[in-house]
Amino acid sequence: MIEKVVNRKNMLKAYRQVVSNGGSAGVDGMSVKELSSHLKENRDMIVTAMINGKYLPQFILG
Repeated sequence: MIEKVVNRKNMLKAYRQVVSNGGSAGVDGMSVKELSSHLKENRDMIVTAMINGKYLPQFILG
């Protein structure tokens, strides 16, 4: 199942959706404008971590 999530086509679709709706900064404070360069630099590492069960999303404090 995770392979479908990290599939390049699905990730691009999700990215485009975030950009098209204007998105807002997440708990990490990253803006939509910063997202493209972040993904270009870190996509492979993020995908590998997700596939290996090592990716830990940040918690929402509130």
